[in-house]
Amino acid sequence: MAYVLLIIATLIGLGISLFFLRKNVIRIREKNKNEPKAYKRGLNYVLTGLWYGYLIVFFVGLTINNTIF
Repeated sequence: MAYVLLIIATLIGLGISLFFLRKNVIRIREKNKNEPKAYKRGLNYVLTGLWYGYLIVFFVGLTINNTIF
């Protein structure tokens, strides 16, 4: 039963992370239309990618670590 709960928590966490990643990328596109400097436009994507990449790795690692060991 605990494994099922871990998998459900992981799927919910991944779903929420991907939903907000999509939402934030759309928001960044709108925000970047008014930004004249290219490095600032690119940095927005990099930092967002790092944050949501961390969240996705966390949720996948949560399941792998607790189900295998």
